[in-house]
Amino acid sequence: MQEPYRRIRAAHTESTITVYQAYAPRLGLPAARDGRFPAAWKRDRMTWIKQCS
Repeated sequence: MQEPYRRIRAAHTESTITVYQAYAPRLGLPAARDGRFPAAWKRDRMTWIKQCS
């Protein structure tokens, strides 16, 4: 079976859901290495998942 191009990855408990965000290597590799995002990362580009009522 072929891995889908896009996939939502998440873990959950009864009270929480943690969704994992993938980043391009130019952002993700420095973030993993340094423990913080590089200057090229912009907070205003983030997508927030909102709870359904």
